[in-house]
Amino acid sequence: MKILIRVIFFCALIIITSCSENTKFTLSGELSNKKEKYIYAVYDDPIAKIDTIKPTEGKFEYSFIPDTITIFRLVNDSGLAIPVFADKGWKVKFNGSFANPIISGNGPNDELNKFREQCRKDTSNILSLAKEFILQNRMSYASAYIFNEHFIQKANPDIKELQEIIAQMDGHVKDCRVVDIIQKTLSENKENSSEYLSYFSCRDRKGKYVSWSSKEEQYTLVNIWASWDEKSIELRDSLYNNIKKLPKNEFRVLNISLDFDKKGWENKCKEESEQWIETCDFEGWQNTIVKQMQISKLPYNILVSKNRKIITSCIYGDELIEKVDSLIQENKKKK
Repeated sequence: MKILIRVIFFCALIIITSCSENTKFTLSGELSNKKEKYIYAVYDDPIAKIDTIKPTEGKFEYSFIPDTITIFRLVNDSGLAIPVFADKGWKVKFNGSFANPIISGNGPNDELNKFREQCRKDTSNILSLAKEFILQNRMSYASAYIFNEHFIQKANPDIKELQEIIAQMDGHVKDCRVVDIIQKTLSENKENSSEYLSYFSCRDRKGKYVSWSSKEEQYTLVNIWASWDEKSIELRDSLYNNIKKLPKNEFRVLNISLDFDKKGWENKCKEESEQWIETCDFEGWQNTIVKQMQISKLPYNILVSKNRKIITSCIYGDELIEKVDSLIQENKKKK
């Protein structure tokens, strides 16, 4: 009897292990840059989280069991990011560098890599290549990523073109969060162009990556400043003193400094909290958001929603507090 129980237990263990292996997603990689100390798996939707991966002599492996198809960004210490698609049982390989990645494996990963190869051969015609890829791969989740990267994340997207491309996408690709958001925005406001901030990777002073999307923060004020600009410091200090007037679980300030000197920046930074985040890439006016928004003056700020939709810009003092408070109250009425 005891032998029978042991046999049943052993067989059950094999079955459980086998099922687990079949549902596990695995990303294995070999970096050409052996000096990469850490890389990060950054998730924004549906839950914001960051996993740290430590390569050994350039090699690494990262696995988890996804509930459904999941998109995350693989980010290195320099802030370069690569999208990865994950689903149950998929195996994906990363080779090369973050500047020149070669991704192979199941599903959209292989399709997106083929698109990258096309773009490397014809750098002057990327927008046309992107549109052609989307229309030829209407059922691929890679199309949703390429659509977001090359058509939505523009300073002034062509609304008519967005609508035409979306209309030709397959149903499940339209349901991707990034495409679904733009569809809803277009239906709510057909005459005005919608603008979204691009995803970009940034870290706070402790080196922790900042996630754009989470369950808690409904609104983020992206505040552009510099330690060498007195007016931007003055308005920033006023903002710091007023921030507690708004609930921390529904509003935060992401400060982006245009400094080049780390010491000068840190000397002017405020104490960080859930509501107050300090970041600087030391690229000055070449910062991703500054270039996207074509910002040419300081001070400057941008109020965005949870999905990075731009609500307004250059808003300060009581006007800012009243605006955010009214948005929060409107959300409560909808619930």
